[in-house]
Amino acid sequence: MNRIIICITSFLAVVTAQDYLWPTDAGKSLKSNFGEFRDRHFHMGLDIKTQGKIGASVFAVEEGYISRMVTNFKGYGRALYVIHPDGNTSVYAHLSGFNPKLEGLLKYHQNENESYILNHYFQPNEINVKKGELIGYTGNTGHSFGPHLHFEIRNSLEQPLNPHDNGFVIDDRTAPVIEELAVIPLKEESRVNGSMLPVQIPFFRNRDGNYKLADTLNIFGPIGLAIQTQDKRQGFTEIYQIKTIELIVGGIKEYSLKYNFLDYSTSDRVQLVRNHNLHRLNLGSFHNLYHLDKEIRADVQPKNSDGYLQLSPGYHPLLIKVTDANGNSTTGKGIIFNHPPIDLILQDVSQRGVDITFNIQSKFINIPLKHVTCYSFSASGFADKLIKPKLVVKHDGGLLVTIDSRMIRNRSLQFIVKNQMGAYSTPLNWHPKNVFIDYNAKPDIDINQTAAGIMIQVETGNLGATEPKLHLQFDNELKSVPLSQIQPFVFLSSPMNIESFAEIISINTTVNVGTEYIYKYNFSPSVAVPGESAVVLSEDKMCSLQSLKSTLYSPTLLWIEAVENSTLPPHGIFLSNVYQLQPFNIPLQDTVKIGIRYNDRVAEMDKISLYYYDQDDGWTYISSKNSKKRKVLTGGFRSLEAVCILQDDVPPRIQSTFPADGGQYYSEDVSQLRAEVDDLLSGIEPAESEMKMILDGKQLLYAFQPVSQTMSYHLLDPLDIGNHTLQILVKDRAGNETKKHINFIIK
Repeated sequence: MNRIIICITSFLAVVTAQDYLWPTDAGKSLKSNFGEFRDRHFHMGLDIKTQGKIGASVFAVEEGYISRMVTNFKGYGRALYVIHPDGNTSVYAHLSGFNPKLEGLLKYHQNENESYILNHYFQPNEINVKKGELIGYTGNTGHSFGPHLHFEIRNSLEQPLNPHDNGFVIDDRTAPVIEELAVIPLKEESRVNGSMLPVQIPFFRNRDGNYKLADTLNIFGPIGLAIQTQDKRQGFTEIYQIKTIELIVGGIKEYSLKYNFLDYSTSDRVQLVRNHNLHRLNLGSFHNLYHLDKEIRADVQPKNSDGYLQLSPGYHPLLIKVTDANGNSTTGKGIIFNHPPIDLILQDVSQRGVDITFNIQSKFINIPLKHVTCYSFSASGFADKLIKPKLVVKHDGGLLVTIDSRMIRNRSLQFIVKNQMGAYSTPLNWHPKNVFIDYNAKPDIDINQTAAGIMIQVETGNLGATEPKLHLQFDNELKSVPLSQIQPFVFLSSPMNIESFAEIISINTTVNVGTEYIYKYNFSPSVAVPGESAVVLSEDKMCSLQSLKSTLYSPTLLWIEAVENSTLPPHGIFLSNVYQLQPFNIPLQDTVKIGIRYNDRVAEMDKISLYYYDQDDGWTYISSKNSKKRKVLTGGFRSLEAVCILQDDVPPRIQSTFPADGGQYYSEDVSQLRAEVDDLLSGIEPAESEMKMILDGKQLLYAFQPVSQTMSYHLLDPLDIGNHTLQILVKDRAGNETKKHINFIIK
């Protein structure tokens, strides 16, 4: 009997949810949907398109009462919050205005506070609304990249719910698209198609609309999977977030993601759902289908599974099911073959005329080789091109690979081979005779933190075909580190535990080019763990990086590298070295603190600050404290970037205004005052303290749109006929100020 009551209750809840009204008459076209990835958060609702226009009607989706009214320069701009009888709250954001009654209340409270910025809460039932009642108009206020309505539905805990699950459905008959699979080694012994590094493999679409991997995936040791997928809707170019992903291996569900609800307090965990490493490397936006041990979880991740695939030897069917908010599903299928990679030998190389033939054999395993892929590399190690052999012949279980020698003149080669079982080889590399050697060259060292551990890459480049040796230098110990050749001039260590780098002094590389040369790279990182603070210094002791107890999601190795060549700022020069905070590809839960010391010349300058480099926005201001006594600038932010000291002594620009200086207008043509401002380096803080708009001596409670950098004020009454003066004042974050007086006439 209880089960029947529960079912009926659930059914009624669904019916109630489906009875909500669509929130605008602008249509049901979406720019963004629920759960989409943003820089450090999930998108919490629907962005409903308004065809590039401002002023479409916005309605209360259900009866209730206005609980909150917001106006600000950042975030949601003008927004309304309505609480409904079912306990849910509907949110309407980026509005251009409210209905006349609410607009009157807004002006009253703004004038009372002498501020455009408002965050006002109303008492329950103080301002009731009916279902379908006009409450506002769509706009482009706050941090908005174009006119639209941002709409949310939240539960009684203020957690955003997926609107598509709660009655806000759209016509969508198009199944999601599955694009790529990323396979991530998770342990020292892990390999993917013979490689220690993550591998990205495309899916191909079948005639039935589902997807498959073109070939068997060869893995060895524990791995994690990540998938790049997106949802589309017929007739629209936008791409949307999916609703669920299920990972099934060998008929067993290993992992799942469900975008049902989110929480503002944990929204930064998008960095754990999206593969942060691939994202930072600009290799795509992938959903992680695994969860590293001891990391906290996002709301969309499962509570009781980790997706950590440690498969038995042999073949395993892979199925990934992706479903959108309307229930359209797509599957991606493949075969995972768990087997160690093949070791190869180059048994013989012979040449006849222009043809050069390579006899490639398995070193230990007697399974016949089936397929070969060949790449060429320049003398300096540049990956040149994919080489198509003239002829490939099976011979004694191996392959005879014939190539036109004119195609590979002064080129090194790399062979990747697969056997008949589907196992891949480790790379087999070949160099021509008399490889060029530049005795003034120096090996390039690259240190990377991966899911499996810390890996050191040595690139010999113009030092020729010699195989380097690698050692870690400690106070009283020199530890040898084995290297594997992954390209003709590139060598890679196996992943190492973070703790093994404690107390390290340097990384030493030895190269023998007739004479043995030892190259020493100073390296003094800090082992940092969640719940503890850690500090690391740059080699020149001029830059410091400190993690807080709350900074990290998981243990990491922190270090600082000097950057030799960096993008120049829009004006001025670098006042310090540029330092890359490492590892740049890990997500941060909270702030890191940095400090950079400066010299006596910089000490005499004003308007100096810390800046970091953003791939999209260029050099970006960091709010900094200047200790002139210690000659150090300190600040904090939430990612590991390239940082330096810059001076911004160039004032911001007032690029255009309406009315224009000297303009003459009819009264009915001037309903809004507007000014477009800009700053090239430190930028303009979206705050009332940094800008002023004054009309005929009276300070106005203006709005500011931070994306378009536009100040605006809607006139309540027509301007009087005659002369008027509009003053615009704006300061940038460095403290530079610009003023402009605009004189105009109303006829």
